[in-house]
Order: sequence, then C-alpha cells, then structure tokens
Amino acid sequence: MSDVDDLWIDKNFSLYEPYQDDYTVIEVEKRGVGRPMSEPSEITDIVSTGRKRAAMMYPIFKDMKCEWAGLKFAGGGVEPIIGCAGNIIQPTKGPDKGDRHHGPDKNVINNAPTNVHRICSTCHNRWHAANNKYYGERPPADEPYVPLEEYKEHDPETKATEEEIEENEKWWTTRRKLTTGVDLD
Repeated sequence: MSDVDDLWIDKNFSLYEPYQDDYTVIEVEKRGVGRPMSEPSEITDIVSTGRKRAAMMYPIFKDMKCEWAGLKFAGGGVEPIIGCAGNIIQPTKGPDKGDRHHGPDKNVINNAPTNVHRICSTCHNRWHAANNKYYGERPPADEPYVPLEEYKEHDPETKATEEEIEENEKWWTTRRKLTTGVDLD
C-alpha cells in the first residue's frame, strides 16, 4: 500500500466510527420535566386530573386481557364481583375499549397499584352496579372516597372456578338492567 492509501484510510476511517457527542447529565432533583404535581387540595377538577394521571401510569395496550378475568373477588368493595371469563380490551374507543377503575377507594387521585385496575367494561359496569349504593357524597379531593360500610380490598390472587364463572355469567345475563346506565364514578 502506498503512503497516499494510508493517508486516505486514516482520514476516512473515522466516518465509520460511531459518532460521540458530548452530553450533559441533568439531575432530576434540580431540573424536572413539566409542572410539579399539585397537592390534591389545590386541584380544581379532581376527577379529570386523577384520570389523566392514571392514564399515564397505567396504559391500556392493544389486545390486553382484563385484569379481573377469572378472579373470584375482583375489585374489592362491599360486594366484590367474579371477574369475566377473559375479555380482551383495547386502548381505543369502541365495544372493546378498556376502562381504568379506581377502587375500592373511588378517589381518582389514589393511583396506587392496588387501587387502579385496567378492566373490561363488563366487569366495570358490574362492579359499580353492585357497589355504588355503599358510597355517600364525594368528599374533598384530599380525602379517601371509600364505602360507608366495611369493605374488602381487591384480591388479585384468588381465582374462581370455571363453574363459578359460568354461573356468574348466567346470573348477570338475567339482570342486564342492573348494569344499564350505571354511574362509573
């Protein structure tokens, strides 16, 4: 190889090296992104704000299975429900649109993993049909919104049998009016 070839290789070989730019590490504590979170007592539209936060924290993915599918004591509350047989939910509007459910604490600022569930509309309507009667008026934003009677937490472990799910589906089929127009707040 000639000296010219060596010079050309040295000059142009750097084109194949990954480009390294100087970067600066930004400390999160010193400079966060966006507006700081407001205290619940300072929020004027608590329901909208809580739901938007839940949507960011708990996205619904395409072809996701209802989180309550097959559970024996889904959602907690005074009357936990038996979850669906495995409904698939979607992030978009339509008949399979997934819902984010806050409960048994219906305060939408309580976005704890044990209080927010990504579920099908069937389970959502059934839970509210069974449990709404146990709630009073919505309290101020910084207070829990729990049933007025003793209630259970959501049980994500105990599964219903296939027979229990089938029997539950038959029971709800004969009581469709209970879930029509139910308040989901």
